[in-house]
Amino acid sequence: MTGDTTTFNELNEQGFTSEGLQTFLDWLASGAPDSDEAYESARRRLVIFFAGRKCLDSESLADRTFDLAMRKLPDIPTEANPMAYLIGIAKNVYRDELRATQKAEVFRSAQLAMPAQPQSETESRHTCLETCLAKLPTDERVLVLGYYSESKQAKIDRRKQLADLYGLSLNALRNRVFRLNQRLALCVTSCLENSAA
Repeated sequence: MTGDTTTFNELNEQGFTSEGLQTFLDWLASGAPDSDEAYESARRRLVIFFAGRKCLDSESLADRTFDLAMRKLPDIPTEANPMAYLIGIAKNVYRDELRATQKAEVFRSAQLAMPAQPQSETESRHTCLETCLAKLPTDERVLVLGYYSESKQAKIDRRKQLADLYGLSLNALRNRVFRLNQRLALCVTSCLENSAA
């Protein structure tokens, strides 16, 4: 297994024991002699599933599907077909991703619909944002700034590094950054109101 070694390492870093990982691979292989090949084949099919739905980060979504399946393994019926079960989980992951993308598009369109602000108000927002970022604990400030740094593939790689650094799945990382954004938005709004008064 050369191509997916990092994926196994990521799974182990998420708190799965080597025995738990082997149990998952055995379930995935369903009696086939090579559990590594079963894993690679299933991962390829999941990547194709997400890519076929035009997901930008199909590999990450495939990994999230494996993560969820490993967590649910004790509750999965023994007679369940592993690939069919993974596709069922993948459909839920896809729906979650679609909802998140739609929310982001609504937010972007709302931002574009806002009238252009005078330069002084933009500067005030920038100043308030810097003030609010400075109030965050160092690790939260590093997280939120790191999350939005880079672009394209570098952004994806950076977010995977942050997830590893904080011991989180990518979904948990997104949720944490979302909550930090909400706190920052409240802080900036309050700061702007205080500046206006």
